[in-house]
Amino acid sequence: MKTQTASVHFNDNGTPVADNFDDVYFSNDSGVDETRHVFLAGNDLPARWHSHTRDTFVIAETGFGTGLNFLVAMQAFREFRQANPTHTLTHLHFLSTEKYPLTQADMRQALSCFTDLETEASALSDAYPIPMQGCHRLHFDDCKVTLDLWMGDVHTLLPQWHAPKSGLVDAWFLDGFAPSKNPDMWTDALFSQMARLTTAQGTFGTFTAAGIVKRGLAAAGFEVEKRKGFGRKRDMIAGRYPRDHDHPLLSPPHYRYHAPRLCKDSHVVVVGGGLAAAACALALGRRGITTTILIADSSEATGASGNPQGGFYPQLHAQPSHASQIQAHTFLYASQIYRWLVRHWPDIAHDFCGVLQLAFNEETEKRQAKLLENGAWPSQLISGLTAAETDNAAGVPLHCGSLSIPAGGWLSPPDIVKAMLDMATRSRGKVLSGHRVTATAVKENRVEVTCENGAHFTADHLIMAIGHEACDSVLFSELALRPVRGQVEAIATQSPLNNLKQVLCHKGYMTPELNSRHALGSTYVKSDTCTDVRTEESEINLHTHQKALAQADWVQSLSHDGTARAAIRLGVADHQPLAGCIGTLTAQREQYGHLSQGRPIAQADTAPPDRISCLTALGSRGLTTAPLLGELLISQLCHEPLPMPEPLLNALNPNRFIIRDSLRGPTGVHTPPTASSS
Repeated sequence: MKTQTASVHFNDNGTPVADNFDDVYFSNDSGVDETRHVFLAGNDLPARWHSHTRDTFVIAETGFGTGLNFLVAMQAFREFRQANPTHTLTHLHFLSTEKYPLTQADMRQALSCFTDLETEASALSDAYPIPMQGCHRLHFDDCKVTLDLWMGDVHTLLPQWHAPKSGLVDAWFLDGFAPSKNPDMWTDALFSQMARLTTAQGTFGTFTAAGIVKRGLAAAGFEVEKRKGFGRKRDMIAGRYPRDHDHPLLSPPHYRYHAPRLCKDSHVVVVGGGLAAAACALALGRRGITTTILIADSSEATGASGNPQGGFYPQLHAQPSHASQIQAHTFLYASQIYRWLVRHWPDIAHDFCGVLQLAFNEETEKRQAKLLENGAWPSQLISGLTAAETDNAAGVPLHCGSLSIPAGGWLSPPDIVKAMLDMATRSRGKVLSGHRVTATAVKENRVEVTCENGAHFTADHLIMAIGHEACDSVLFSELALRPVRGQVEAIATQSPLNNLKQVLCHKGYMTPELNSRHALGSTYVKSDTCTDVRTEESEINLHTHQKALAQADWVQSLSHDGTARAAIRLGVADHQPLAGCIGTLTAQREQYGHLSQGRPIAQADTAPPDRISCLTALGSRGLTTAPLLGELLISQLCHEPLPMPEPLLNALNPNRFIIRDSLRGPTGVHTPPTASSS
């Protein structure tokens, strides 16, 4: 959902002031020095970085504001890395919440006076996300920093942060407007969540020394000490969380960190040659983890990721359902990644030309009107166009209104896969084609993988991203997989189709020209795994467009020459992808059978340790969902912060069907599927 942006004005010192709280965002004297004193020194940084024994350090902040605290921390970490290039600590992960995000213009003005942060501020401004609730993951590779900017109320967001039993956050920047100005934030609920999320000996720093804050933190288990404040403030407080014990989990059966943690010394085997496998490999490569990618065929992207063009856009609904939220956030993240890729690999065929979802009949027109009326999504993501505006944007007459997704467009999935794999293998990875996996086994805390050609591999973890071939794998026997055949036409460009400027979507889709061809699709044939091109499906595709665009005369005269491609997509019953561990699903079905007897799910045990995961069942939306879901899976395996709230994580967890069946009891008993019956 969209979120309300902040209303601010700038005082005589040029300092931004929040109109809703009548308080400054940072000190009138020196915002940078205040951040260094209160939050860096308050958490004993960077001294603690020198003694840190893991590769990632996590800072969490309770008010992003102008981003000043983040920028100062990022600059300090870059200096630490430059001075200590061989140190174990190689990455800073910064989590921040913001209920009322600044507009990009206000943020630029607020930071314009901090010339020492010009490089960092420019990078943040360029990456700053649209105002939409949820987690926005941003990468700043030059500084080895990742920012998760969570938009929404801190009291809603923190309870949705998934955390390891040992805690997640190493240091807190306890910021926000003063308790007297913003009492709703400084509550026992906040301090309790901080305790749940903090690692043993984790620290905090805050500018305030108000009694309600000191007492609340102490009651939550923190040691609190008074320190000298900054500037005209006499006192501030800082402290640490001394406890070393397992934290309570939000939902043990859905626990995401039960696989042994991956690190730079780990070896991961990824099986698959499409977008899902490439996204996982890219996320592993960015972390410097040794990766072997096994492709069954002679080259990558020979399956559903092999179509020359793919429309790139999210499927949004009038209500921000879990499915819509997943679509929106995966789209925004993928947009960031693809734009980064095309800067480094300019040969990627693409055009971020925009997407028009056409109101091609009365029912669709009403549905689109409801979406706009509800106002759930930011206008920067999706907005409405009149018929005249649609014709102008499309470049061809269509005679209907539409929903415009300006950040969308089309890309070449094979080019994206190649670029991702190239990036993933530049340091500690390799791609092996012609390696069809025939057997897997976990032995003595290692995964063993055997291929049809006799090759054998051992690894710390195995990721199966094999698309519809999962239907034939025993690893997926607990999941009701649904293969679906789809055929896409590649019709020769012709007038006036050669004038098409944006991707058109209705019951099918149509793209602007690439190499004198337009993609036109697609059919959906359930439980059919044959990939022969069929004339009858070409006719179906053409008829679908002619029926949906009946008011456009030029569509009725479209012709095709039989050039087409068929591939198999994979889905499941609830149409959401599968991203997570799968190696113990059979054991979990027995383990969680008691849930139907009324035992609270919070009292259940976590799943046993697991060394096999999957990313699959992306359906026809892999171009949109793969990058963030690959990043999510690798974050999970590295025991890092996860870029989605708990409800969305649960909606993607492969064991969700087992938990559902277990809660239903005997009537929910699962029958393992076959490819022919899915």
